[in-house]
Amino acid sequence: MKKRLFLCFILALLFNHSSQAQFRKSFRLSHKLHEISGLECIGDSLLLAHNDGGNEPIIYVLNLFGSILKECRVFNAKNTDWEDLTKDKLGNLYIADIGNNENKRKKLRVLKLSIIDILTKDSASAEIYPFSYQEQTEFPALPQNRYFDAESILYFNDNLWIFTKCRTLPFDGKSYVYTIKSENLKSGNWKKTQELIPGTKSWKTDSFTSATIDNKEQILCLTYNRLIWLTTSEIGLKINKTKRFIRYNQRECIAVSSTGIIYIANEGNWLLGKQRLRRYKNG
Repeated sequence: MKKRLFLCFILALLFNHSSQAQFRKSFRLSHKLHEISGLECIGDSLLLAHNDGGNEPIIYVLNLFGSILKECRVFNAKNTDWEDLTKDKLGNLYIADIGNNENKRKKLRVLKLSIIDILTKDSASAEIYPFSYQEQTEFPALPQNRYFDAESILYFNDNLWIFTKCRTLPFDGKSYVYTIKSENLKSGNWKKTQELIPGTKSWKTDSFTSATIDNKEQILCLTYNRLIWLTTSEIGLKINKTKRFIRYNQRECIAVSSTGIIYIANEGNWLLGKQRLRRYKNG
């Protein structure tokens, strides 16, 4: 196993070195990641990724070109609706099994795994923690109250954060922000701390699909058509700046390296194109 880990890092470093000469921006992903939904940087040479719900409970280890180096199966958990992932500073990875398009799931959860296990083993066990919305009292929620779908999780300031995806009819664009201390995950006592409104046009353009933290401690939230930088203040989060993408796509996941390179991946879509990994310079 140690030899495999060493080989992964060597291969990734070689790819990373060759990429310095020319900053390539777009890479085709394997058909195995047709429904890619989560992405996280490990150091500056590896990425971890997973697919959306209904697929196998597998975490893929990728190089920075998006090529698969190895796979690790989570043997004690089903991929009901994995939507995003994040890591803490202690070597743990968190998978948000919180997809809830119809706002009717009662058993949402967050999985916690060792990153070393993922890199060195063919299968790994997850600690499984409950997640629920204290504000949700009906399953499914009424159309005008459908704030209880989510596709975004991040780790910041010793807390896990979840940004919900607005599904209301009529659409009002509100995203609820939930947080919990990472050491309190077992309690499942997530607290709603804020509401954000990225836009009021449609969930197809104004709902968060992934979130991460950059090397400047800014929170980055992704939608299908733009990237939004959030900063923290005494009164909470506020939108700092926005980058609108030239082309609309099913952008599902984002990660940022410690050097500030932004990685964004989209699912494959018969109309919008194949699954791809793209990278951008932060700024």
